[in-house]
Amino acid sequence: MTLRKLAVTVVGAVVLVLDQATFAAAQPVDLWTVTGVPVDATGTSPSAAKEAALAQGRQKAWTEVFRRVTPSTEWSRQPQLSDEELEPMVKSFGISGEKHSSTRYLATVTYVFNPASVRTALRKSGTQFSESTSKPVLVVPLNGTAWAPDSAWGRAWANEARRGRLVPVAVPVGDVQDMTSLATISSAADWAMLKPLADRYGASSVLVASANKSGNSLRVNMTHIQPTGRAQRGGSYAPQGGEDEAALAQRAAGSVADGLQESWKRSTSVDYGQQSALVVSVPFNNLSEWVSIKRHLDGTRLIQTLSIQELNMANAKVRLDYVGKVEQLQTALSQTNLFLNVDANGTWTLSRNAASTAAASGSVVP
Repeated sequence: MTLRKLAVTVVGAVVLVLDQATFAAAQPVDLWTVTGVPVDATGTSPSAAKEAALAQGRQKAWTEVFRRVTPSTEWSRQPQLSDEELEPMVKSFGISGEKHSSTRYLATVTYVFNPASVRTALRKSGTQFSESTSKPVLVVPLNGTAWAPDSAWGRAWANEARRGRLVPVAVPVGDVQDMTSLATISSAADWAMLKPLADRYGASSVLVASANKSGNSLRVNMTHIQPTGRAQRGGSYAPQGGEDEAALAQRAAGSVADGLQESWKRSTSVDYGQQSALVVSVPFNNLSEWVSIKRHLDGTRLIQTLSIQELNMANAKVRLDYVGKVEQLQTALSQTNLFLNVDANGTWTLSRNAASTAAASGSVVP
């Protein structure tokens, strides 16, 4: 192979990796798929053991989905569904690592729920829940002061980045473009230093999470850096049962990621019995911008119906019928860079200008 061909091949490979990284970071959050559910059950026959195991897994997966979209204050109110009620809510499942005998069945199962069925069950039970997805939090896992993606702590966060969450977690790819920022990153970094890295991953904030061994325990120190400031927090995690280093790191990372969710879910969980309407002016520069704005409005779950009352080449007047509070609608829209403001005369305007909208930050403090 000539040097020129080799160079073209290497450049092409780098571009492919970057494209894949960007593509992965841009994927929508999948709240309704629960992966890696371990099942283990017995029965009077192989088929009976398998059915019992799959039913067991459905209950575990239902709890996972419920907790993804509700704050912890709602968890004691989780609807207790029978398997006859729950089975139709799962539209598909996949099995791996299957093992069985004449009376026992073990496997790892992925369950994919029907979103409409989940919403119906939650609304029927009167549960307040959220489907408003925040911009990602970029987590930089450090071993001490060094970025170490291949460590147990780094791999734990890579796993967390693949989970469906209302506050998605992103981790750096670690390619050439990232290395300058990662080489100097620390808990002392400020937003101006981290903004280029955050922008690359569409993140609204950066969590620098440093892990150190302390005897058998894992000590975690976190600095959450946002445009509006910073917050620090620490915690220690002792091994439970027979946890090895990887399992301990995974539990600690999961606990931190759960903390990122909680304040977001508390502020965005909606009472679907509360319905309101707004007439909103939407200025735009051209037709393509209007099409983009309308697409985001159509994709905002809180908006039940959108009615266009007037439309010309520079402005639209629309009626938004929505559920929840107007502040929650503002927060949901701000995550797609649309900002809903009201002036002194009570006129509502939707635009891409975030200057006067407090909801724009989408900040979540762990």
